[in-house]
Amino acid sequence: MPDLLDPGRPSAEYLEALPGWAMVRSLMGGTLAMRAAGERYLPRYEAEDREAYRTRLARAVLLPAFEEAVRDISSRVFSRPLVLGEDLPRRMVPWMDDADLLGNALQVVAERWFAEAVATGLGWMQVEMPGPDTPEHLRRPYLIPLAAEDVIAAYPERVDGRWRLAHARVRHRVTERGGFQERQRDYIQVLEPGHSETWVREGKDWLLVDETETGVDLVPLVPLRLGASIGALAARPPLEGLAHLNVAHWQSASDQRNILTLGRFAMLALSGPAPENAEGMPLEVGPKTFLHSPETGSRWYYVEPAGTAIQAGERDLERLEAQMTRLAMEPLVSRPGTATATAAAIASSRAHSTVKAWAMALRDALEQGLDIMARWGGEETGGSVDVNTDFTDQREAADLDALAHARDGGDLSREAYLGELQRRGVLSWAYDAQADAKRIASGG
Repeated sequence: MPDLLDPGRPSAEYLEALPGWAMVRSLMGGTLAMRAAGERYLPRYEAEDREAYRTRLARAVLLPAFEEAVRDISSRVFSRPLVLGEDLPRRMVPWMDDADLLGNALQVVAERWFAEAVATGLGWMQVEMPGPDTPEHLRRPYLIPLAAEDVIAAYPERVDGRWRLAHARVRHRVTERGGFQERQRDYIQVLEPGHSETWVREGKDWLLVDETETGVDLVPLVPLRLGASIGALAARPPLEGLAHLNVAHWQSASDQRNILTLGRFAMLALSGPAPENAEGMPLEVGPKTFLHSPETGSRWYYVEPAGTAIQAGERDLERLEAQMTRLAMEPLVSRPGTATATAAAIASSRAHSTVKAWAMALRDALEQGLDIMARWGGEETGGSVDVNTDFTDQREAADLDALAHARDGGDLSREAYLGELQRRGVLSWAYDAQADAKRIASGG
């Protein structure tokens, strides 16, 4: 098939980013996904037969350090609900309670989108409109969070001095039911400003099944890129170092579990000629087995491995776990700024961290998505969104005693003290210091 008639052909940037995405996807899938990956992340030794390898693979258990780091970062950003701006068109307000037309509010859709970008470095949000067969009063734009692998090609262009998407190809795998049977079919959606095409795969060929003018002069896709750039629109996982360490821990833990299995069972050895009845027959060993050798100098004994290899494996696992903990915390640690450490701990300045930058990128991307929804729905603008960008710095977690001491000494106001406790998550984001002060004053 000529390349020009193959909408399923991925871009070079996509192919370059795919191995990194595959690694983090397996880590996010847990132990079963890592076992399914087999020799890709747990190599088979040269002298290891396949049955022994399958046994070793079946015993391997993943420490979900990467997955926990992704979920921890995402939960911090969404520890406070999104706050829609008053400039959001009134018509769009009820849309946010069912942002994806699947019953999920904008909060849920945005969190899924953000977690995808933290894991792979790139998350996509597609804005779509129901087909013309939908009743007019129910037709309105909705959001579809996409995985990094779903957008197989994306190309930008410069228009009036600003960059925008010029062409994108989105892959959708749909399960279609016929009676009691199921089959999966691949669809490719080709998106260009004001134009959309849908192609379906039939055998080795792609057939054009739909062509639509969207009415919006842009590609209704919004990228959320948090990782290092690969070309114009692809990205590497921002926690790639942690991912590699997690894979190394998976391999080391497999070796450790294997050597423990061998170390717990001593190996029977014979010094002298083989037993007279053992030629060509397997030797059975057990508590009721009688072992005999006709030679008077023969000796049966057990061989047990020394514990040095086991201890070395334990130290290697401990070292990897310490390194993973450090890398998982790095995005949450403030970067040095102009303010002193004391000033940062006591009150005024908010040190900049990687996760704060990611949260601000999410806010900008959400507003872009709302703007596309608004334009497709006949509104001029989509309004603003407030995303939580105030997190506890991991290096300030031990400052609670210092804050309490400063408060007791009169060096810190009640309002500032409570504000710092709220910022660190000790108090709920919904806590109202002024309302609480009025209740205290009234004896409530």
